[in-house]
Amino acid sequence: MENSVLDIISSKEYSNLTMMKHLILGFRFCNLFMALIDSHLQTQEDIYLRSFIKDQFQGHYSYTTTCKKCEKSSVRDCTFYELMLNIKENCILMDCFDEFVENEELVGSDRYSCSHCDSLQDATRKIKLDSLPKVLNIQLMRFVYDTTTWTKKKSKDMIRFPLTIDFADLLGSQSAVLYDLSAVLVHSGPSAHSGHFLAHVLDKVSNKWFVLNDEEVTEFDSTLFDPEDYAATGSKSKAKRMTMKAGTPDSERLLNTLSSRNAYMLTYIRRASRPMATPRKPPSETLDLVAVDNDVFDNELKNYTELKEKTRVKFEEAREDRRKLCHCWAVKNDELDGGPATEVGSHQEDSSIFDLDSSAVACEHRKLCPTAVSKSKRISMEAKRLLTEWGVEIDPVLTPMDICPPCTQDLFQDKLYDIMHRQDIERVGLTKKKPRSPGVWISKSWLTTWKKVTPDFHRPHTSTAADPSPLSEPYLCDVLCLHSNLGTDESRRVDINIACLEKLVEIFGPMELPEKGVPKCQECLELQPPPITEELIAIATSEKNELKRMKTYGSPDDFLPGQRYYAVSTEFMKRWKGFVDDPAKNERPAMLDNSDLLCKHDLFLFDFNTSVDKKNNGRIAVIKEEEWSFLKAIYEGGPDIVITKQELMETDDGFSQSDSFSNMQSTPAHCPECRDERLTVRVYNPGESVVEDEAPPTPASTDVSQAPTPTNDSPSSNTTVNSKSKRKQAPASAATGARRSKRVKEGKKPYNEYEIPCVGKDNTIMEYKGIVPLYQKLFYERVELDDNEKTIAELAIPPNAVLNVLTFDQGKDDLDLDKFHDDTPVPGDVGGFGGTGLTENWF
Repeated sequence: MENSVLDIISSKEYSNLTMMKHLILGFRFCNLFMALIDSHLQTQEDIYLRSFIKDQFQGHYSYTTTCKKCEKSSVRDCTFYELMLNIKENCILMDCFDEFVENEELVGSDRYSCSHCDSLQDATRKIKLDSLPKVLNIQLMRFVYDTTTWTKKKSKDMIRFPLTIDFADLLGSQSAVLYDLSAVLVHSGPSAHSGHFLAHVLDKVSNKWFVLNDEEVTEFDSTLFDPEDYAATGSKSKAKRMTMKAGTPDSERLLNTLSSRNAYMLTYIRRASRPMATPRKPPSETLDLVAVDNDVFDNELKNYTELKEKTRVKFEEAREDRRKLCHCWAVKNDELDGGPATEVGSHQEDSSIFDLDSSAVACEHRKLCPTAVSKSKRISMEAKRLLTEWGVEIDPVLTPMDICPPCTQDLFQDKLYDIMHRQDIERVGLTKKKPRSPGVWISKSWLTTWKKVTPDFHRPHTSTAADPSPLSEPYLCDVLCLHSNLGTDESRRVDINIACLEKLVEIFGPMELPEKGVPKCQECLELQPPPITEELIAIATSEKNELKRMKTYGSPDDFLPGQRYYAVSTEFMKRWKGFVDDPAKNERPAMLDNSDLLCKHDLFLFDFNTSVDKKNNGRIAVIKEEEWSFLKAIYEGGPDIVITKQELMETDDGFSQSDSFSNMQSTPAHCPECRDERLTVRVYNPGESVVEDEAPPTPASTDVSQAPTPTNDSPSSNTTVNSKSKRKQAPASAATGARRSKRVKEGKKPYNEYEIPCVGKDNTIMEYKGIVPLYQKLFYERVELDDNEKTIAELAIPPNAVLNVLTFDQGKDDLDLDKFHDDTPVPGDVGGFGGTGLTENWF
């Protein structure tokens, strides 16, 4: 051949194939790969190339079915590109072949439709191997479906297979038909849903086995080949070769036999009767490309070696400098003053030279801060000298003698205040149970704050005398009113006994507080609003009882056709509900106001015929007509917003049947202009991926005549049935084990969608970030909107735009933007293998 097989396939198609091999099973990839090669070989001028796949990989067997009544037989010829064999625990490969060709009794529900008897009859079926290909691919049914658990699982049954097989008995040949093992595909993993595929391939020229692990190819470093040795290098092989005594059954077949619990596919090559052809020299163009790649690799390796050596020398020099510094780093006992203090680990690297920043341990006076001593490290003067020689600057240079006196005094004052304040609390005795004796009133908020370990009103670096007393503002207002009399609000004050008051006088000085028996201010009592009347309670009770069965309809799906409903502002309903439930705490609504539900044109802002307005109508409460009439008669206001549901009928002439659908109408009608001036916000949960709007699906054709029919020469399935057979041919998907559901299920959307009506061009991004979680990123058309001050007009965001919000958990440094992808289907997608080249001239 002038060109090799791989030369015919383009690099793009081959690269697509290599990506697909991780996504599909081994036997499926094998079929598709050979199909792709065969489709390209069919275009070659060389006749030998056109039939290359058939000559190398195609075998033949036949089904013979014999009717037990008329004893007539029918024969069906089949072709295959690989054989699928069942396995059992501790079985031999030849036993699997015997099971494959053994007779099958067709009885009961499996009876044969005999054309001679013209009825279903008991029959016997047997399979005969007519011919085997030069390259025999055997797939072991390692993955099975467990009918008890309804799941797919991996079979761990042991199988033994020889290095050499003689198929003379199966083929009925008088001479030996020898096949040698050349490749083993192994699935390394605990189950059918996880694991990794490894290929072991024999090189005929060197007679050595190689392990293919994705892009890595290594020689099998063992004296004996063992497919269970997944390490491939650096380990001893544990292969067990069966040795049978002479004269035992199947002794010839079990010589030089390997065993495996993970073998998935076996490849045997027919032993040639003539010497193997000498490998041909690759084309000169290929050799030139290899030479160029080798030169590039040699140059890169040389540069890498030089860089590695320079880095090593630089590292050795830096390590020696660090060793010198570490040896003299600690301060000696004779260095009383000590060396400079620097912040531990605080430096800014600039190549190999960096500066030590001590500002973190310095106070505002550029002295050593006493509270930051634990963050600093004291080094020797010798270490400072070495750092100076290396160009390292310590700024500022601080020694133990540079501790700041003002900061030390403030620290001492704070410690002293903590001690004295704790003693004052114990001396006053407020923590003990007070005796029942006459006392005085004192501010409750002041007393609660003062009893803390560090009161909130205490100013740092001051003494107790600087703290506000109970007579200072605003605490005096808790006890006395504006008329300097006892206030009316008893919840803002507490009483203490005289003994506690005397201790407080010793701390804060003289203070005059009203005694416990003093009456409240009469002027303030007269100014207080009258308490809730019985009449108001009766009104609330009456309204509540009248509308106790009132139901606010959230979804129009609950509306009854033809009945009138009224829209009410949710804000009014909340205030009214609070009033009738607790009139003592909640004020009665003044008027029924629906103005926020109308736009600037006095039209309705919402359209209940849209799914978004059906779900996201938190601003609207819908009630019945009699309930609206009751509320409007009491609170007046408005305007009236009537909503009705109509059932319309539509006739489909194609099917001669009537279908009904609902239509929601409002009075006033909804405003299309203002309703379209809104934004759609989609909020995704943490970990979810942003999905763009899907294109409308293209309806599949139902014309069977347009579908291509696979030919008998296509290796798309394991068997190709002769068209003369009267038994119905299985679909292509059944032959390969693939299964496609006829039902299309609509998946759950990974986001919550909200709509914001009446969006103005002057609205800022910050206004829309306020409606979603704090930890978020806001996107429009894949661009993050990170400037909160930008307006809608400045960002050129049109009406009806969709903003995507990605939320994430608190504490994450950033968001994985790789999840932001486009899942829009490509027009003309032909299925799961679209774009890989595997579907050309095939499906």
